[in-house]
Amino acid sequence: MKLVRATFIAFSITLFATGCNQSDGLKTATTDDIQQMLDDQKDGFVVITNETDAPFLDETKKALLEKKENALQFNVFRNDGKNENPDGLSKNPFRFEMQHVNAIYYLKGGKVYGEYELETHEGLRQQEELRYFIDSMTGGATNE
Repeated sequence: MKLVRATFIAFSITLFATGCNQSDGLKTATTDDIQQMLDDQKDGFVVITNETDAPFLDETKKALLEKKENALQFNVFRNDGKNENPDGLSKNPFRFEMQHVNAIYYLKGGKVYGEYELETHEGLRQQEELRYFIDSMTGGATNE
């Protein structure tokens, strides 16, 4: 009986951890992750930000999850994805392709195809605008 219970608990923890990782619409990215996306000429969303905990990031995550999309989130103060840059300065090695900070970009074939500045609107208006942006980039139907 203890073995069954231990197996169930281990399975539940694994399932929970896997579910949490897959359901997050924003994935922390390093300089190398973004560069690989550009080099491999991939399609997808990239968020360039200088924030770690801002309402617009929550709104972005919510909109991406609603549309069943994901985005790489690159913080210009944390180029390795975890730690602050050693000199404490902002570094955006993608400033020529994606020059604005606190914006979501859609890459198509490794090139910027669309951009939405995340600080433009707040709340419900931002959700509507983000949904429209995501749909227009991916060819999805609008939910209005």
